[in-house]
Amino acid sequence: MVVPALMLLFAALPAARDTAAAVAPDSTRGAPSRIVRRLEEFLVRAPRLHDPRSSQNVRVITPAALRALPLDGLAGAVALEPGVVAVGDALHVRGGRAGELRVEIAGLSLGEPLRERAPELPLLAVESAMLVSGGPDAEFGGALGGVLAVRTVDPGPAWSGEARWSGDGRRDTHFDRVSARLGGPLGVLGLGAVASGDARLDDTFMPALRTEGRHDVLGGSFGWRADDRMLGDFKLAPVSGGRGVSLEVLGSRTLDAPYDPMWSLDGWTIPCDDPMCILGPHFSPVPLPGYTRYRAADHAVMTDERRIAAILSLSLPRGRDRISAALGVSRARSITSLGAHDDESYLTKARAPLFGFVESATSDPILVYAGDEPYFRKSAGDRWTARADYERWTPRGDRGKAGLGVTYDAVRLRELDVTTFNSGLDSLRAYRAFAPGAFAYAQGRWVFEGMVLNAGLRAEYFTAGPQAAEQSFGAKVPGTWSLSPRIGVAYPISVRDVFSLAYARIQQNPGRDFLYDDRTRPNNYRPLGNPAIAPATDVSWQAAVKHLFSDRWSMQSAIFGRDFYGEVGARNFAPPYSAPLFRYEGADDGHVDGWELSIARGAPEGPNLELHYTWMEARGSESLEDGIPAYLRTGLRPVPIGDHALDWDRRHSIDLAAWWDAPRRWSLAWTTRIGSGLPWTPAARRQLAADLSDVNTLRFKWSESSALAARWTPPRLGRVTVGLDVRNVFDHRDETRATVNGYPQPAINTIYDDYGAFRAETGLPGGAYWDDRDGDGVPGWVRVHDPRLLAPPRTVRLSVGAAW
Repeated sequence: MVVPALMLLFAALPAARDTAAAVAPDSTRGAPSRIVRRLEEFLVRAPRLHDPRSSQNVRVITPAALRALPLDGLAGAVALEPGVVAVGDALHVRGGRAGELRVEIAGLSLGEPLRERAPELPLLAVESAMLVSGGPDAEFGGALGGVLAVRTVDPGPAWSGEARWSGDGRRDTHFDRVSARLGGPLGVLGLGAVASGDARLDDTFMPALRTEGRHDVLGGSFGWRADDRMLGDFKLAPVSGGRGVSLEVLGSRTLDAPYDPMWSLDGWTIPCDDPMCILGPHFSPVPLPGYTRYRAADHAVMTDERRIAAILSLSLPRGRDRISAALGVSRARSITSLGAHDDESYLTKARAPLFGFVESATSDPILVYAGDEPYFRKSAGDRWTARADYERWTPRGDRGKAGLGVTYDAVRLRELDVTTFNSGLDSLRAYRAFAPGAFAYAQGRWVFEGMVLNAGLRAEYFTAGPQAAEQSFGAKVPGTWSLSPRIGVAYPISVRDVFSLAYARIQQNPGRDFLYDDRTRPNNYRPLGNPAIAPATDVSWQAAVKHLFSDRWSMQSAIFGRDFYGEVGARNFAPPYSAPLFRYEGADDGHVDGWELSIARGAPEGPNLELHYTWMEARGSESLEDGIPAYLRTGLRPVPIGDHALDWDRRHSIDLAAWWDAPRRWSLAWTTRIGSGLPWTPAARRQLAADLSDVNTLRFKWSESSALAARWTPPRLGRVTVGLDVRNVFDHRDETRATVNGYPQPAINTIYDDYGAFRAETGLPGGAYWDDRDGDGVPGWVRVHDPRLLAPPRTVRLSVGAAW
């Protein structure tokens, strides 16, 4: 931390001396200083540099980057920004948890109220985005990690469109994607419309073991795959983003059929084939008398999530002020069940999963030989939001902005886990709740002789709602108001440099899925809800320098620190006259230090380049809200008493993004992400952890992933392009995690962390479990080669696109 701070200080000193000389070059002792030269106005301008008078840390994702880079979605563009660590599909901004990044349009959050997860947007619908990761103004609230403010494409003065197909010809992962956008003026009231869509079907690099259902549509045969996403966006707005009323509707549907090696048998099975049923179930790849056809993957649950949001916004810019307002409603519906159907009738004792026996020569204890996955979850979350803002500015650059808003959340859940049969534990978790919320803020900017002061205050109201007293071990919980001060300064140390300091205090409300619960005897794998959880708090600071080398080359550097506390975690709870329980509490805390350095070249023609380096240390009491994944499902559990590296604690990250529109109708784009190893937790073979002192004490090797996109426009075909996309160009199969949750297996990776113990003892990837397969009394490791622990391999796709 000392080295980055000194670099910023030394960068400022020469320019500061020049500034002082400009103010009073001939002043003498005791003589009044006089101004002989006034510094020019801020001249820091570049496509990648945000408002130089702001003390926020803002990373701009430009339209050119979104269109040129080899991306599968907006999340891929955010993952290339400094301070962002991507672990699977989760984005961690400046050391924050995945749910601590708020995605918004027109100032309204797109997150659903249960866990604050934002929907995916069609990439062609996104015009640009701003990632606010440090020192946010008071208008941004409710997110400890940062805010991603998205601007969607506005209709233009003429009709235009774009369409693209890409696929692998069913040679790699059976990937197909169709994207399109069409927009233009309607000729009525100065309005236009833009419609965008994106459909993606992918079996992923995991084995595709489920029965492929096919449907005949318009003479073609179509079927769901392992990962399916349908995204849509429709926008009715003034042409070219003028003043007036806009209406935007977003919809999405995702169908996830995950792979799990436990559900991988495909053949014929029998519960037992010996008279005493000592050896357990049997499997045969061919039909045998008494055996039943069983395709295990078809008996594992799937998730079908459907979301829709509508945003009605108003913008009235005038000479020196602007009035804006927005009204939004969002709905999220999700079902996790067998076949993703709203039917829980399969949850019976007769259809419980039958695992192989331990120490059996004819069966495997990690495989399911009969039955269905004993889980069902149906959830719904609705959110209504309204806000109004007023902004005014002066010719000198002073600015004031204020606003207020209200929210209303309604949630419900029905969740069944019938592995609790005959255990005395509750199998059903259900709730229905609603609660209001509100916020107000004021933000000001004052410019005085080059110095800029940015200061603001945000107030937010949160309540668990009237259902708090109806929850298990609940009580009436009063609503709370939280105050979040923001203050920062920006100072031009030369006509090409700006130095800024910022301090912010931020609160984030807990996801409502952590608050409500009607169980009285829960298992430890799903802690008890707690309506008394209060908003979490983050106190952060940063110092940054923006430098302009030329109108195309720029640099940004920042050092930052964050302290957060009151995050949702799980702790032991001893209610009166009851056995100890594991319950959610606002008990997790942590600390993050970091340094970011970025160099960018932005130009409408020729090569564009962004190079980022991030050093960051993220430590905290716990990474997951549910605690460590493997332990006994009842009784007291070890809880953190100190800090350790969080799961996304990547100390060094290097991100490169480059694209070039070459002569003769060629374009090339390249991205590379290099990172030091993520931490992982070693485990002792078939032993329960007495404490959490070993959590994340070891690390994987460095990882690398590159992607390439090449486009060519053939002569005489207008704006038609053909292309080649390659993901993971060098086919690095890096390890991404050491273990996974073993549900519903009763012991492997649930009570004991077999995968973690195997890697700790052998140093080998892929996972294994401890068993005596041949019954000779000498147990050993049985390898699983679980692909979920590794990064995806190289894939090659072709594409065809057209624009008009």
